[in-house]
Amino acid sequence: MNPLAVAIRVAQVTMVYPGAPNDKALDNIGLDIFENEFFTLLGPSGCGKTTLLRLIAGFEQPTRGEIRLDGASLVGKLPFERPVNTVFQSYALFPHMTVAQNIAFGPQMQRKPAAQIKATVEKMLALVRLTELGARKPAQLSGGQQQRVALARALATHPRVLLLDESLSALDLQLRKEMQVELKRLQRETGITFVFVTHDQEEALTMSDRIAVMCAGRVQQVGSPAQIYDRPTNRFVASFIGETNLLCATAQEGVLDFGHAGRMALPDSSWTGPLTLAVRPERLQLVAAEMAAALQSQGACVLQGTVRNLVYMGHDTTYSVQIQGQALCSVRTQNAQGAAQVFAVGDAVGLRLDAAALRRLND
Repeated sequence: MNPLAVAIRVAQVTMVYPGAPNDKALDNIGLDIFENEFFTLLGPSGCGKTTLLRLIAGFEQPTRGEIRLDGASLVGKLPFERPVNTVFQSYALFPHMTVAQNIAFGPQMQRKPAAQIKATVEKMLALVRLTELGARKPAQLSGGQQQRVALARALATHPRVLLLDESLSALDLQLRKEMQVELKRLQRETGITFVFVTHDQEEALTMSDRIAVMCAGRVQQVGSPAQIYDRPTNRFVASFIGETNLLCATAQEGVLDFGHAGRMALPDSSWTGPLTLAVRPERLQLVAAEMAAALQSQGACVLQGTVRNLVYMGHDTTYSVQIQGQALCSVRTQNAQGAAQVFAVGDAVGLRLDAAALRRLND
């Protein structure tokens, strides 16, 4: 993927629906989606992600701003005038047509030659691994198979961009996980730019090349899954993506002070005053209370706390630890053979912090 090849450019787009002039569905959105990229719009219900997808598709027109595809403006163009296809949550397959007829529909509307349409249908069926099911009707297929037919139909016209509006949400958990792998495979094999809308953080982290996290009509952060997870820029992103702990501290005179719970050397000299820090549960380490003092004497930062609850999950155990003056902290430890000491509810413990795991939040 060439990071300089921009497929879609969203430039200062604002969307206000009629009847709600003071309620911006999108508020001055600006972002670039690269060619041959699996790009995900992620956020809670009502954040504007589906509105942005509909603007790219042409189902709505922006109140202000511009959307460009390969440098050409899409504003004012109708959906059928754009080299873009959409796969909806409901799949919207034609129930009276066979699988093969559903896939052939788009090329037929484009008035492609019969031989070319036949070849395209065969290619699409092979791509989505449904070669033996071309003669079936949608009602004779499972949910996962219907999803694949919807994808094949959308890809049959060779769109420049494929838009997917929460298209996995109707599937059960196992099928959804399988289709996550399939979607990423299809994107990689076709080389088409995919724009995927979801509220599911795991889906976004699993499939995406980059993610735009949205809230209240604005983009909060854009980055790779690792960047979004490991280096959130604000409190919303840190809390929305996975599980995180928020710690309050004060930076002054080279020290990061957590109040009565403990202190450590300041990890970053640019940090000053009251701070909110994020740290993931798997980046924390529980130690016995008697070991905490020894570690502190060696320069480690160990906050004093008490185990309030624990949940055994088989592959790991999650502890809830009350740190003095802080919100309840979650600590995740693997249950590997020979793993560290197991603690019980009520145990006094030390919570060891790694400075490299702390992320300062902007708000």
